[in-house]
Amino acid sequence: MTPIQSRLLQWSVAIGSLYALTTPNPLESLWSVVLISLVLRWFWWKEQPGIILICLITPFFEIHTTVIEANNYNLTLNTLYEHTGRKTFWISSIGFTSVAAIFHLLISRRPHLIPNTESLKAAVERTSQIKLLIAYAVLSMASIIVDRLIPWGSGLHQLETYFGAMPQVLLIAIGIHFWISRKRPILMAAFFLALVTLSFYSYFSEWRLPFTILGITLLTSLRSFEFKQLVGLTPLLIPAMLLVLLWQSVKGEYRAFLSDGQLTQAVLVDRNTALNKFQELSIEAVNKGLINDTVVASTYRRAGYLEYFSAAVKKVPNEIPYEQGELLVESLSFSLVPRILNPNKGLKNDRAKVERYTDYYFGAHSFSSFSLGHYCEAYIDWGPFGMMIQMIAYALIGIALLRFLHNQYSEINPLLYYGLIWVILQPWGTFQQDMVTVSGTIFWGSLCHLLIFRPLYKLINGYCSPNISSSAIN
Repeated sequence: MTPIQSRLLQWSVAIGSLYALTTPNPLESLWSVVLISLVLRWFWWKEQPGIILICLITPFFEIHTTVIEANNYNLTLNTLYEHTGRKTFWISSIGFTSVAAIFHLLISRRPHLIPNTESLKAAVERTSQIKLLIAYAVLSMASIIVDRLIPWGSGLHQLETYFGAMPQVLLIAIGIHFWISRKRPILMAAFFLALVTLSFYSYFSEWRLPFTILGITLLTSLRSFEFKQLVGLTPLLIPAMLLVLLWQSVKGEYRAFLSDGQLTQAVLVDRNTALNKFQELSIEAVNKGLINDTVVASTYRRAGYLEYFSAAVKKVPNEIPYEQGELLVESLSFSLVPRILNPNKGLKNDRAKVERYTDYYFGAHSFSSFSLGHYCEAYIDWGPFGMMIQMIAYALIGIALLRFLHNQYSEINPLLYYGLIWVILQPWGTFQQDMVTVSGTIFWGSLCHLLIFRPLYKLINGYCSPNISSSAIN
């Protein structure tokens, strides 16, 4: 797999390296520039969707945005995070590098696991764009119906959750199809705008999904990345950045409105009411100005995720000894053992875990979402060196998922195959999610998408591309 060669990226690395030496954190800044260039070189493949890239670059930014934050405020990492910021950064970054390097080494030896450009182009010629859109609409309506039929707390809720992710497989296929064929641009633009608009009817940042899928599928059309390509991406990048700032400005009040003042993360108002409220709050935020110190600071903390980890490093092992794997066993037991077999396992409580291993206390009535992150939990279990072994194992899990996917779907349409890579591997590509969430999502999601839903994917494959039935990939 050949990485994109780009003079723009080479110049960016050179300029970024020179700038890094002038910052309050020169070594960490320089390392961040070098590492991002390696990640791009390893996982940005010519005329390929950027799914593997986004799965590896997401945890990179969750770790290394902290350096940008510290440099922006002219602080050292140890000043930003009370004497443990620098240590935490290097533990996290080396752990991430272990995951990325092992994954790169193994995937480069198994190129058959990823559809090549020629197979993607051939699949586009034999796949109906309209049928992909129809299949997406049907699956989306079916997921809404299933969501209403299966109540919260039901033993089938997991099944409903992963069924709801199936339309994303079609979104990836639709995106790849468009960027290769360039068919019906007006229809596709209207489709994208509708996705973005409707995505604001959610408690969490669901609006990011359409932009993420647009970005990773757009890479399918790039042979190289020069200044003109950067200019061409401006209509995508600027609105995305503005939405980040807008969401940080309104999410607190908007979420309280969605939950109707209740201590829940459920949406308790209808769609029209919610979207009207979002519009009202957005206008107010724009009038006040999106770029201010409060919004910028909250954006840094939301993008970077070393705050709780640094607090845990301060406390473990000085006050609390390493857990020697107890956290991992507890997380796997909670996520993998169904409640029907263990009805007394209780409810997931991330806040209690954060409060135990850090000096953060959120109050009895706080209902915000908190997580140490699975890298931090690995450190609490094993210390910095044992953590690296767990990170290497984590990289092996990523490759195992791809191999299992290929064994199950090697004859499916490569467009749908790439969509399956997204729904299977995207939960794996994280730094900030805790091990309960990561292990549960990976295991139960893989069980559903690779086994339980397999007949349905075969049906969709036959409907959208009846001429693709064997040896589709590579």
